[in-house]
Amino acid sequence: MVDNNNGLTALVAKAHLNNVKVLISIGGGSAANGKVKTNFHNLIITSEKRAAFIHKIVVYLNTYKLDGLDVDEEGPAINFNYGAFIKQLADSLKPKGKLLTAAVGWGAENIKNTTLPLFDYINVMAYDYTGSWDLTRPGQHSPYWYSQQLIKDWIARGVKKESLCLGLPFYGYGFYKSVKSLSNFNYNTILAKYPNAWKTDQVADTVYYNGMNTVWKKTKLAMSQVSGVMIWELSNDVTGEHSLLKVISSTVDSVSVSASKDLPKVNALRIYPNPANDHLILENSQSIHLSMINIIDINGRVVKTINLQASGSSEYNMDISSLSKEEYICQIISSEGNFSQKFIKE
Repeated sequence: MVDNNNGLTALVAKAHLNNVKVLISIGGGSAANGKVKTNFHNLIITSEKRAAFIHKIVVYLNTYKLDGLDVDEEGPAINFNYGAFIKQLADSLKPKGKLLTAAVGWGAENIKNTTLPLFDYINVMAYDYTGSWDLTRPGQHSPYWYSQQLIKDWIARGVKKESLCLGLPFYGYGFYKSVKSLSNFNYNTILAKYPNAWKTDQVADTVYYNGMNTVWKKTKLAMSQVSGVMIWELSNDVTGEHSLLKVISSTVDSVSVSASKDLPKVNALRIYPNPANDHLILENSQSIHLSMINIIDINGRVVKTINLQASGSSEYNMDISSLSKEEYICQIISSEGNFSQKFIKE
């Protein structure tokens, strides 16, 4: 365990003020081989050694007021003692109100299905399908279909969708000559050299990553089929209008229907026609008091706002003639909750 704080106390305190939980993670891809893997195996080889290791973990969590532990053991690090280790972890952490999660990817087939229900959340690392280590398979390392397939695979293994989070990459890979074209293939590095890279999933000849539209589509997929998303990792993002995190945040906000009083009433709202040309009509058949309408583009930007001043009119005709031809989300803010629906501008 590390000995110094490095601002962890301040980070946790700030997160808790904003109702955000903070977990510490052990393992990682680089810990799947060599001395780190050997040390981990020695720590979990017997019940007594597992108990001693878990005690140190609990002390660390309590010292820094952390909310739980994420187990990111991968590849050869997942051995025959992994299940017993997770069981003892769950027995120790759950009564203390701590979360136990897992990041799963390389080597996940070695985790027994009986171990999976012990985790509160399972973060599916839906990336690294290929990479610059395998020049026989140049291409997208985190395609949309791969996310779809992994969701199906984990649900087939008995994991409830409420316990699954879809992992999104903030990085990519370069192949062949592209390997030496950049110092790394993080999203921010790619964008610095190719300013329009946010529009696509590929630049140059063989640099592959996830751009804003793919991140938007995957977030929508996650919100409809599992519990949410996980990202790797935040420091690879950019600030401003091309931020991938902003795409995720605005998409989550847009597709969530949060009814504070009467959900059936909010669901009675309807927008039409869809697809629409110059006008979009909002039908408010139950005369709900509406305060605002936001039109949000696929990159998460609010492109039009209509303030309604708590009006309860039964119909609103919205002029959308100035909008480009693409998909949008119409977000309606009301006293009964929020309603969102996707529409197409033709």
